[in-house]
Amino acid sequence: MKNGKKKKISGVITIRLFIAVFIAFIVSCTVTYVLLHYQSSKNAKEQLKYANTCMALDLTTTAGGYMFEDSVRLLSVYENEGIEAAAQSLEGGNYTYFAKRDGTIFLSGNKEFIGKNVRDIEYVGATLDGLYDRGIPTDGTALYNMIPKMVKTLDGKLDVYYVIMVSIFEPDTVLLAAYSQESYDYYTEFAGQLVAVNRTVGMGGYSAIINSEKKVIGTSDTQYNGTEFEKKDLIDLYNEGKDGGTLEEGLPINYSGELMDTGLKMMIGRDVLFGEDSYYCLSRINGVYLLSLYEYSRVVSEVNDTIILIGVIEVIIFAVLFIALQLLIKLRITRKINAVNVSLAKITEGDLDEHVEVRDTREFDALSTDINTTVDKLKEYIAEAAARIDADLAVAKAIQSSALPNVFPPFPERKEFELFAVMNAAKEVGGDFYDFYMLNDHTLGFLIADVSGKSIPGAMFMMTSKTIIKSLAESGIGPAEVFTIANEKLCEGNEAEMFVTAWLGYIDLSTGLVRVANAGHNPVVLIRDGQAEYLTLKPGLMLAGMEGIHYKEQTLQLKKGDILYLYTDGITEAMDRSEEQYGEARLQKLLSFGSKYPVATDENGIAGAVCDIVTKDVAKFTDGAEQSDDITMLCLRYLG
Repeated sequence: MKNGKKKKISGVITIRLFIAVFIAFIVSCTVTYVLLHYQSSKNAKEQLKYANTCMALDLTTTAGGYMFEDSVRLLSVYENEGIEAAAQSLEGGNYTYFAKRDGTIFLSGNKEFIGKNVRDIEYVGATLDGLYDRGIPTDGTALYNMIPKMVKTLDGKLDVYYVIMVSIFEPDTVLLAAYSQESYDYYTEFAGQLVAVNRTVGMGGYSAIINSEKKVIGTSDTQYNGTEFEKKDLIDLYNEGKDGGTLEEGLPINYSGELMDTGLKMMIGRDVLFGEDSYYCLSRINGVYLLSLYEYSRVVSEVNDTIILIGVIEVIIFAVLFIALQLLIKLRITRKINAVNVSLAKITEGDLDEHVEVRDTREFDALSTDINTTVDKLKEYIAEAAARIDADLAVAKAIQSSALPNVFPPFPERKEFELFAVMNAAKEVGGDFYDFYMLNDHTLGFLIADVSGKSIPGAMFMMTSKTIIKSLAESGIGPAEVFTIANEKLCEGNEAEMFVTAWLGYIDLSTGLVRVANAGHNPVVLIRDGQAEYLTLKPGLMLAGMEGIHYKEQTLQLKKGDILYLYTDGITEAMDRSEEQYGEARLQKLLSFGSKYPVATDENGIAGAVCDIVTKDVAKFTDGAEQSDDITMLCLRYLG
């Protein structure tokens, strides 16, 4: 756009503000509608699940009522005609009993059950206690309950339903009347014709009962009673255990103080049933199918009514908001100037990637272009200088890398140990280093150290420290004496006041005995039998920190298979994007392998695999956060 056609700031802002408010209104209404539709559909399905559970309980109760009437007859024989008449009535009824309050059977159609206890039957004990907790009625009504779930008989041969009834004349006498699944199915189908007639689901749903022959035997819309169910394929899918909608568990019920699963499997979905597009819930109990329906049009109607109300409210809110913002903008045209000043402040503080992009008017467009051009020229000059520095650092890094042993395995002919080490510098060159060397035919020296400085100064002090320590170690003196002499040499002329933490070990490969000197370095990790622990060896003062320090030698004994893991604080102090440190506890947990040691994938063995998993875990933890310190590690596995 040419400068001559630039619009005024106030006009541009007003138009764009109106567009933004309009888009926000459309998005808000759309998202609200989708969420309301989702929630309403979810609520409808929950109501259907609840309705099916309640209908199952109603069927169970109603069918139980019919069985109750049959049980009353049997109890009346006992109460009015005596125990002998009751015994005759029980002939052939092997699993119907008369028992005492404590559960002991004293009358049964099968004498082998006399003396046994009905409380051994699942749920019977809880049901009996629940009955007696109600208290014996004084008005002559029966005290009874039914277990709405099949249970095993005392001999474990059959699954039956039990109606449990307490005699009002002899409160310590209890009747347990057993009914087979076939009997219960018959009573349930008969009861189903009554249960669904007046049942509603929420504000707009209803229920239906369908028998095993896929005929509607009970629904509030009587025109469908006795007709073939129109969607037999849904029942087939349900019976096959397939999912026509969403197959879910039925809701549990609280029975006699105990949470019991109803055993219902519910298939929930959406289809055209009884002439209406509806959400449905299909389940089965005792030979009949329970179907609850909620019309989809009612769900949509509820959502539409709500979204219209919300839309009117949002129109008012957005209109008020637009007017208020328009007035506010006219009073604050200078915000463009503030935006330019903010960008200039960032550039002044060193953020040369900042660009001024205030271009809505001719004046700000020209100003932004001039500022950005100046900054780009400055970046070019800085980039040229940085390239020269990078070249110098690359040479320094190559020199430093060549100074560290980097051929692994370092002593392939030695089978007494595995050894692997790695150093990743935070800068182009770093201050960490490691080293190892065969001091004689049976002794391996190994070292890890961390110089206080970084970049070129740290690398130079690192090279000096490494050379001095290696020279002293190869002279044949012990690790403590190596550090004592090295400390004096490093203190000489140390005007930069740099220092080194270091851990030096000599391992006798024939015995596993390790002689150790620690100059203020992190505790090393011992991994034994899959468990990692930090070695609490007393550290001395860091090297080059103070003259006249005498370091002490300590020992530790390695067993066959033990692993020593040496590291610098660049690992434990590595931070993620929220500046949380990796920490010693996380490292110890990672190295506690248990029986699942890392698998060696190359000739570096398990020692190389250990370093690899630590490197990957630290990288995963930091998740791309800038590395603030060198990361160096050395792993030694003693094989005996």
